[in-house]
Amino acid sequence: MVIKSRIMKNEKEQFAIEATVNGKKQQIQVTTAETTDGVDFYVCKVNEKEITQVRKDMEGWKQVWGDLPEDEARHIGSLIDAYLKKNKITS
Repeated sequence: MVIKSRIMKNEKEQFAIEATVNGKKQQIQVTTAETTDGVDFYVCKVNEKEITQVRKDMEGWKQVWGDLPEDEARHIGSLIDAYLKKNKITS
């Protein structure tokens, strides 16, 4: 479920999703970031604490930083996909 969205001054998208993390439904703040070679990834925070960074490659969603179980990281990625599709945002 998408809660809100706004564009930050640096033109990176920031939005919120709800997902179950460690067995608890939580609001996750998602910010788009970019590697030095131009690949988008997503920084995910709960209560201002970074919990994971995920990115999508040809095989699907991967956790590039963090200790979430892979299924939770993939689920967060699928929610990001749904948000981007609904809002017609291309990364």
